[in-house]
Amino acid sequence: MASFAILGPLEVAVAGRTVTPRSGKQRALLAVLLVNAGRDTGLDQLLGALWGDAPPDTAVGQVQTLIWRLRGVLGDAIATRPGGYRLTVADADLDARVFAAHAAEAAALARAGRAAEAARRYGEALALWRGPVLADVRLPGDPHAAGFPAAVAELTELRLAVERDRVDVEFALGRHAELIPALHRMVDAEPLREELRERLMLALHRTGRRAEALETYRRGRAATVAELGLEPGRGLRELHRRILDGDPLLDAAEPAPATPPTAPPAAQLPMDAADFVGRHELAARLAALLAPPPADGPATDAGQPAAPPVVVVSGAAGSGKTTLAVRVAHLVRDRFGDGQLFVDLRGGGEPHDPSTVLGRFLHALGEDPRAVPADTDERAALFRARTAGRRLLVVLDNAAGENQLRPLLPAEPGCAVLVTARRRLTALPGAHHVDLGVFAADEAVDLLRHAIGPDRVAAEHADCVRVAERCGYLPLAIRIAGARLAARPHWPVAKLAGQLADERARLDVLCTGDLAVRSSLATSYHELDPTERRLLRLLGGVDLPRVPGWAAAALLDRSPAEGEELTERLVEARLVDADGGGYRLHDLVRAYARELLDADGAPGERTAALGRLAGGWLTLADEAYRRTGGGFRRGVAGAAPRWSRWTAAERDAVLGDPVAWFEASRGMLVATVRRAAAAGLVEPAWNLANTLGRLFELREHLDDWAGATAAALDACVAADADAGRAWLLRSLGERHLNLDRLDDALACFDAALAGFDRLGERRGQALALRAAGTAYRLRGRDAEAMAALSRAKAITVELGDRAGQAQVLFGVGAAHRVAGRPGPAEAAFRQALAIFGELGDRFGEAYTSTSLALVLGRRGADADAEALLGRALGLCRELGYRRGEAISLGHLGELHLRTGAHDRAVAELTEAVAGAREVGDGIGELIALRRLGAAYLALGRLPAARSALRYCLALCREHGEDGEWERALRLLGEVRAG
Repeated sequence: MASFAILGPLEVAVAGRTVTPRSGKQRALLAVLLVNAGRDTGLDQLLGALWGDAPPDTAVGQVQTLIWRLRGVLGDAIATRPGGYRLTVADADLDARVFAAHAAEAAALARAGRAAEAARRYGEALALWRGPVLADVRLPGDPHAAGFPAAVAELTELRLAVERDRVDVEFALGRHAELIPALHRMVDAEPLREELRERLMLALHRTGRRAEALETYRRGRAATVAELGLEPGRGLRELHRRILDGDPLLDAAEPAPATPPTAPPAAQLPMDAADFVGRHELAARLAALLAPPPADGPATDAGQPAAPPVVVVSGAAGSGKTTLAVRVAHLVRDRFGDGQLFVDLRGGGEPHDPSTVLGRFLHALGEDPRAVPADTDERAALFRARTAGRRLLVVLDNAAGENQLRPLLPAEPGCAVLVTARRRLTALPGAHHVDLGVFAADEAVDLLRHAIGPDRVAAEHADCVRVAERCGYLPLAIRIAGARLAARPHWPVAKLAGQLADERARLDVLCTGDLAVRSSLATSYHELDPTERRLLRLLGGVDLPRVPGWAAAALLDRSPAEGEELTERLVEARLVDADGGGYRLHDLVRAYARELLDADGAPGERTAALGRLAGGWLTLADEAYRRTGGGFRRGVAGAAPRWSRWTAAERDAVLGDPVAWFEASRGMLVATVRRAAAAGLVEPAWNLANTLGRLFELREHLDDWAGATAAALDACVAADADAGRAWLLRSLGERHLNLDRLDDALACFDAALAGFDRLGERRGQALALRAAGTAYRLRGRDAEAMAALSRAKAITVELGDRAGQAQVLFGVGAAHRVAGRPGPAEAAFRQALAIFGELGDRFGEAYTSTSLALVLGRRGADADAEALLGRALGLCRELGYRRGEAISLGHLGELHLRTGAHDRAVAELTEAVAGAREVGDGIGELIALRRLGAAYLALGRLPAARSALRYCLALCREHGEDGEWERALRLLGEVRAG
């Protein structure tokens, strides 16, 4: 059998004897067959490789002669196939395949913690390279024939990845000094590859050459700004900062970060308590338990793989679990350079769904929201994959139980988990358990000292000791007592101590356990006037973790100004916390207030108050929907009662920027939908969920869209609310459409349409049909798309629904464009654009202008296309639609690339890359990077082109974009040829 070497000059050997062809055409033909080994290579491809677009009349005969001669050397390795030939080579007989196998084995060894063996295997893989791929082969015809440049570029990229991975395992072995010469060569050859520059800086720093490390950064930044017009990536900037700061953690033997840069480290820890007292020893002990294992991750004594340490702090309500956990997390945060995740799991109320928490965690770790799966198990698997190789601290506060926690636990030994819960979670295997009791006497007095000041405690020390003792040393009770004293500086401490002196009186003030907390809250409650008490009861009754500033007005049916003043009085009474534009009740306060409302014996008051609150949200959501316009249409405003006592000026102040209002209120809106649905307020729940669909779509809050819609839909199904069920199924279908889940979308649209048919709801029929037409078009089912859109168009005309007609016309235009019917597509887009302009629908104008520009550009009307794209860009900027802005810039850049305005294309595409990166649009970013690489190539700026295309390839791998991967590889092949 013959063996082949292509990792360098072409070499062929048979039985140990070199038989490499000398003829240029024979070598070129063999090289094309080799890069396609195991696959058919068409005769047309071979003709193109050897002669380009003008093969001679004898070309086919010449190819047959060349194949005959090669078979004389290689035997039957070359087989004739229909329309071409196939070269079959065993894996062991092609050095490129041996290289790939060695690299895969080395990577597996590295993952298993066997760094020394991995380094040797990586070395064996790289030793197979003798130079650039097929360095001495040139195709005499078309250099891009038969995928030759792309195959060469792919092998080259694999070599670069292996070189980087080898450096990482060598780093893990502490071989920094030995790596510096090789890293210098690699950085000089590829000055824009930031991952190599990071590793060189780290190696220089760890060998005491700090000044050289900083100079390496300076040169890299200068090259990036000059070639790409961009600042260095986050990873490189962060490493530069840490070297400047003398970060001691950089001295540890750990691999350099991989690129392209990931999201910045998550930093979600709450602020550490300034009045943390006592428990310092315990905090230090827990910090030691959370220390990550060594980088090589040894197995446990039992021979099982190392697992991340898990510490569970359990104790009664009010015992200070969260305060302790936050202090411990801050003590160890520097050991977890990849960030800290924090979540309140709300185990004392309505526990958070693990799937929702995983969605937030994955987003914090840089995951594209569109790439997050819906299934909880799949999200948990993705979370474990994204935490692999990282040092990350996960703090899970107020857990409900083991089942809630298990999906949230990383598997990486370098991570650590800190949990708080009210009960011991003994079913968590391998966890370290700590039971938290009450304060010691001196710790309790120390907490009072923080609350009322050292001078006051020193002057009244004996009375402070008595207050602490009569509080049972329970931290929450002491905090409440301290807050009361701090709010009454004129009070002697003896006054509070006296109130607690009698046991029968103490039951009304403080006691032990949960009853102690309740009695303490009762003291504050009875200091309120009747209106304030009613407000506190209603705030507890609606059972929402956070409410807006106007909530009190809706709950009491008063003016917003009166409601805010009453809420501020509760803040002063320390029963409500001001929280970033809203208000929050502590879990215990909310539970206490709920009990008071139940004791009043007026169950209808709770439902009525929640209905007014939901009605207030509906009023604001209606107006926000009206002000944003376009996009996802709710179809109906719904008949649920609204609440509105805002003046026009007050409403404008709240909704001056409707998108910003939505972002700030989103969590409260979703919680209100869920609570209204659970309370049987079906009409408000589905009306609000349906209205919010537009805003969820605009900002791509897909998890919240699903959660709110599902909660309202369940309530509609339970109550046989057919109208709400149909509208929400249609909304759910729109969400599936946004995620390209076309089968799920069509199922929802079919079900919604059936419901609308039964109800005779013509507007709903039109909207469901229009959306179904989009799904069919994306599925490639042109006839069904056009049929659905035709029905939708007829209904919108019948109803006189101009906005609906415009959106259907847009769908028709999109279907024609995809099906290759540019004339009808242009006509439909122009009609849609005219109606959107007539209605003042800027969102519709923006996306229609973009689509029309694409049609015009394909028929050469570049000036018109440019004007439309400029109009779309301006509208997106006016609307604050950042994703649309990046899309418009990308299309403008592509147009200017095609028309030869290469400098302008580079400027626009650089901005498009930054915009897509800002909104987390990974697909948009990789497309813009591919276009940017092409623009740099056209300008002859080959290093910049190479860097942009490599970033593109990395994102293609992450998102599974095979088509863009192939386009980028072809461009890389052109860069290499250049």
